[in-house]
Amino acid sequence: MGLPLVAGLALALLAERGRWAPPLAVALAVGAALRVTVMLIAAQDTFQPYDLDEDFRSTADTVLDGRDPLFYLREGGWHFLPMLAYLLAGVRYLSELVGLPWEVAGRVVPVLADLALVPLVAKLSSDPSSRVRALRSFQYACAPVVLMVSALHGQFAPITLALGAAALLAARGGRAHLAGVLIGMSVTSASWSVLLLPGVLLTLPALRQRIMVLVWTAAVPLAFLLSSVPLLGTPAGRLRESLSASMGTRPVAGDWGWSAVVTGGDQVVSPGYGTVGTPLLAVALLAAAWWWRRADPVSLTLALLLVFLIVTYRFGTQYLAWPVPYLLMRSTSRGALPVIAVSGVWAAFGYLYMSRLEPVAWREAHVWWALSSLLVIALLVYALPGRRRDGGDSPSDTSGQGRGWTVMSRNSTSASSV
Repeated sequence: MGLPLVAGLALALLAERGRWAPPLAVALAVGAALRVTVMLIAAQDTFQPYDLDEDFRSTADTVLDGRDPLFYLREGGWHFLPMLAYLLAGVRYLSELVGLPWEVAGRVVPVLADLALVPLVAKLSSDPSSRVRALRSFQYACAPVVLMVSALHGQFAPITLALGAAALLAARGGRAHLAGVLIGMSVTSASWSVLLLPGVLLTLPALRQRIMVLVWTAAVPLAFLLSSVPLLGTPAGRLRESLSASMGTRPVAGDWGWSAVVTGGDQVVSPGYGTVGTPLLAVALLAAAWWWRRADPVSLTLALLLVFLIVTYRFGTQYLAWPVPYLLMRSTSRGALPVIAVSGVWAAFGYLYMSRLEPVAWREAHVWWALSSLLVIALLVYALPGRRRDGGDSPSDTSGQGRGWTVMSRNSTSASSV
């Protein structure tokens, strides 16, 4: 498992050093090869992530039985609006139809969504050089942390990110209705996606267009919530309970950042951390939105995602995938490759080593692993963008992706080093 991850990181770093500009087809081919390799190795492993193996599969089966997973699974086993539950049910049905094992089928959609982000990174890059955009796209295709989140863990973050990035692209093209539907679907898939909304709104010039996006952002999750009544048999009187359950999270702390320092590196389940951590996070995000209000849309989005990771008390390793596409979209983004490299190593230790330890050994290793997250956070702070527009927030001409594998001049004034 480690070999494709090391290969991906090496390719990303070598591409930066050599200023490679592979065409989109090459980036997609390399990205697909890395993801399929990781996915097939992970599918044959005796260890499977618990949420993928148990919760996601049970959610799919519950929906296929016509029941609402919010009420029929274990507490905390499913806490999303039904959009992703429908998706899992469809994947489960088709996998059984063609005889594809769940260990592979359950990872297919996150992998496809992650591959969709490869061209989106190029299209949304703020750099005017088509070669730099090609480089950033290739580096996303190779980034280890997103490889693990999609192809090893099978988590939903790539789906959420792909919908959010597509919404930003639609907003750049002035398609407010489409942007609103896409960001609404992104928010429906995971509530943290609301952090992607300000960038979409900032992209649109007219107040009427922004209001339209907000309307769709509210309407799409509401539509999926209401769909559970006819499709899953959820009593209409329990819809408020459904909404509350979909927004709830298990109060786990001590895995990351300041909460790890407070707990001494021990993982704890305590609502008290949420009592302090949630208002702290809200204040930090509001302050970040104000501080970066004059930044371009990509920089604003990146700032909000990084501030969330810096301040949050509750953490999942898949969160580290959130800022990666936005780090690479910015031509002037400092610290992108150090963040990608160090977060990839930190995540790999959790995914490949920690997950296989016995409980006692896991608790011992967790102490210094959680406390070492402070190094990752220090790099996230360093990677925070500038407050002002970098002049690249207008739609980029992506027609110059190149027909061959070109190498960028080290003296090029249009290429910024990361």
